[in-house]
Amino acid sequence: MIGAVVTFFRRMNVLLFLAFFCFSIIFILILMTLYNVHWEQMFNKYHTNLLNSNVYKLMDDMRSQGISGQLSIEEEEWLRRRANLYGILVQYSDLEQQRIFFDTISEAEGVDLERLEPIPYVIGGKVSGQVTSAHLVARKNLSPAMIEYQETMKARSKLIYTAVLVVSLLFSLWIARMLSRHLTELEEQTNLIRMGKRELNFAVKGPEEVRKLALTMDGMVKELKKQEDWRQHLMEDLTHELRTPLTSMLSQVEAIQDGIYQPDEERMSEIYEELERLSRLINDMERLSEAESAKFSLNIQRTDMVKLVRRVFENFQPLARNKSIQLTFEGSTVPCFCEVDRDKTIQIMSNIVSNAIKYNQAGGTVHLSVSCGPDDTFLVCEDTGIGISEEDLPYIFNRLYRADKSRSRFNSGVGLGLSIVKALVEAHHGEVSAVSCLGQGSIFTVRIPSRYRRPEEKRLEGF
Repeated sequence: MIGAVVTFFRRMNVLLFLAFFCFSIIFILILMTLYNVHWEQMFNKYHTNLLNSNVYKLMDDMRSQGISGQLSIEEEEWLRRRANLYGILVQYSDLEQQRIFFDTISEAEGVDLERLEPIPYVIGGKVSGQVTSAHLVARKNLSPAMIEYQETMKARSKLIYTAVLVVSLLFSLWIARMLSRHLTELEEQTNLIRMGKRELNFAVKGPEEVRKLALTMDGMVKELKKQEDWRQHLMEDLTHELRTPLTSMLSQVEAIQDGIYQPDEERMSEIYEELERLSRLINDMERLSEAESAKFSLNIQRTDMVKLVRRVFENFQPLARNKSIQLTFEGSTVPCFCEVDRDKTIQIMSNIVSNAIKYNQAGGTVHLSVSCGPDDTFLVCEDTGIGISEEDLPYIFNRLYRADKSRSRFNSGVGLGLSIVKALVEAHHGEVSAVSCLGQGSIFTVRIPSRYRRPEEKRLEGF
């Protein structure tokens, strides 16, 4: 039960809804606070202006009565009644407040008052004093008109806040559903991919990130389709490579048993050649498996790469001459030292040079070179052979992949050489790349770090 609840709240549409709705609530709370502060200030300002207006009305009444200076008892009673009528407390004094003629403000001592600025009292064109007004703070909250006004504003505010909250809720649901809809569609299509369906078209819709994800998944499906087709061809090739020598040997052995062929030296030699071919295939598969799973150990030694590649060059000179191919070598003018496994590095270059000679033509050239960088050593093999098509180039390092499918399987091998090269180069923490043009030749470049980093050193660098 708890797991189902946690899963529900981890869903994208739920998270988006909660994010948008929480943001809306926070926005509404901020808006309410600013709104209340604004209207409170406006209300206070309105009340102050109303009191000032009443003060001016009171002074007009005082001028009408001819009140100036000291007041009689009747005038005091009249002024008290008028001040109560306007709902204010009044202090009438001279300009210096040395003499106070009338004062109801001091009578309200101990009560919370709001005092206004003094206003000059002019009568007969002459300033005869000033009038200071005040009012009870509580009266503002007890006035029926003020109470009605405040209640009306509160009711309208609640209605507005409720409407905004409902709109925010609906908008959050809509926007969360709209944004997560495309992800839900991609999830459904991903499940179809997991079930083995590959003929899918991803709709490029929604936010930019979702569009990029759709394009990535579309490319991934196409690549998976290519990989599946390649695996199917791989199994066909591997089955053929195993079946052909076995069928040949089986038919010859049966013919010998039936007395059709004699078990002479020629027949036994043919059977032996087929057995050798099977042995080479199995050995190559075993070497590739060991290289890819890193089951072998590297004997790292500081080696002059110029001398090592020159040794490979000299070993393949006879084979190149037999095929009328010119094999050349260009080394660095200074020793180029690198920490490598010598035997594995020789195997790397031997496989590359062997392919360069094998897929070349009489009169062609194969050129080897070694160069040193600040941190890496580069081994390059350039040939003028049959080349590799742009379509096949990304897959030449896959096991049992052969770009030239028109060649005889007996002559072109089983396509494991470059796979072994890649595995051995990566074991040295380097990389191998190829550039080729169909019908013009290929360039293979091996980059190996000059200093070998052991696994424990790489882990320390991660920290």
